[in-house]
Amino acid sequence: MLELKFTPKEGSGYISDTDKVKAALKSIPKDKRIVIRKKFVDARKGNAKLIYRVDFCTDSELDKEKKEIYGKALPFDGKVSSENRTRPVIVGFGPAGIFAALILARYGLKPIVIERGPDMETRVGDVERFRAGKCPVDPGSNVQFGEGGAGTFSDGKLYTGVNSGLIAFVSDTFVKHGACEDICYDSHPHIGTDMLRDIIVSIRKEIISLGGTVMFNTRLTEIVSDNGCVKGINAEENGKNVSFSCEHVILATGHSCRDTFRYLDSSGITMQPKPFAVGVRIEHKRRDIDIAQYGIDSAETGDISAANYKLAVDTKTGRKLYTFCMCPGGEVICASSGEDQAVVNGMSYHGRDGENSNTALLVPVNCDDYGSGVLDGILFQEELERRAFAGGGSDGHIPASRYGDLKAGRITEEFGRIRPSVKPGCRPADIRSILGDCITDTIVDGIELMGRKIKGFDDPDSVISAVESRSSSPVRILRDRETYQSVSLKGLYPAGEGAGYAGGIMSSAIDGINCANSVAKCYII
Repeated sequence: MLELKFTPKEGSGYISDTDKVKAALKSIPKDKRIVIRKKFVDARKGNAKLIYRVDFCTDSELDKEKKEIYGKALPFDGKVSSENRTRPVIVGFGPAGIFAALILARYGLKPIVIERGPDMETRVGDVERFRAGKCPVDPGSNVQFGEGGAGTFSDGKLYTGVNSGLIAFVSDTFVKHGACEDICYDSHPHIGTDMLRDIIVSIRKEIISLGGTVMFNTRLTEIVSDNGCVKGINAEENGKNVSFSCEHVILATGHSCRDTFRYLDSSGITMQPKPFAVGVRIEHKRRDIDIAQYGIDSAETGDISAANYKLAVDTKTGRKLYTFCMCPGGEVICASSGEDQAVVNGMSYHGRDGENSNTALLVPVNCDDYGSGVLDGILFQEELERRAFAGGGSDGHIPASRYGDLKAGRITEEFGRIRPSVKPGCRPADIRSILGDCITDTIVDGIELMGRKIKGFDDPDSVISAVESRSSSPVRILRDRETYQSVSLKGLYPAGEGAGYAGGIMSSAIDGINCANSVAKCYII
């Protein structure tokens, strides 16, 4: 493996990463291709360099690699049959549901997918009308619900702490459907919400072309069972009752389907409360973060993306504060999925060239904070979101504050040089009255400590908006480790973030693939 280093400004003007590497190499073996294995920024000592690690491979070597990648995702290819069997059902069309459906469709098992929200075009239109202040949030079509799941309106980040051979398959699938090839080797790969939308639609079309069915505006109402085994589902499609007989249901509803959690609990499906985290979003000038991290502004070169960071500190309250879902050059979005809620998240476009960069600042919470009941974490989230809704004026605006004002214990009168990006807008509010003393003190102290790690992180003008409450699921639907099936209902496969087994696009997609392969085992000839 060869390592190449570039000073970002020197590299500007190249058409692609591969062209840059070719220009740097004096000779390339005639029978081999350049394969970029890793790309990352080394900004130590304030001297940013773009580093590529490359290999030279023959076509046959690359073909072998590709077969190995697909062999891990489709280990039973050619060995399954749907003859005289019911079609598997997938509930939810976020990352876990999408990749579960894709795998089952490629096996020829013709999955049926039901998604409570609308198709992509309808969903994007509904969200943009809300963001423009033209209508209240639609409980059935919003940042949480609809084709692509919550990840659709995000940064499209693909990096994960999960160690899996399926990562290459997920990345390759995204590339085949329109993503840039750099997601296969960038150290912090991301797609961007703008590109991700078209990619998801393209994957859906492949699923349908292989015999799968995708039904939008269709909400699960009942899982039918007999003798501890799944026998079918009942659902509501545009107000009309529909039923499907099936033996296998992959439940990939996402972390915001609170009515589904309540239904499962009342039906005796074994679940348990799960620790999660709550907090706020903080915004800084993208240029300030770039200079603090790289020593240069990313806008000055086309070769380097807006700066990332990941921070965690122990505060004087005894609690940890950590960053999550950092969106370089992005914006804060209202991620509410119902009335009387104010929820924030982060979103970036592929170019990551917005005025601000933002991240979630999260404080871990557990049963000691909200109770030991299975649904107590949901109740805790709902209470914070109601307080935030009231704090924002009860009309869809987000409550916000300058960090300097939050630290000083006063309400913001006017925002400074860092302007809030959230739409339809925000209002100065008492963040402490929303989050309470302990969480607020943790955030205030933690930001000051993070300012010692990244210059300017504790800028008094940085914007705090609330409440970030949907970082992960507050429940876990217990399942068998080997079969991925619910411990209380055979044939039910809890998957992804909502089930409590993933956190992000990549890990959710991997979990969906694993659940799909567990289902496929039951169809082996």
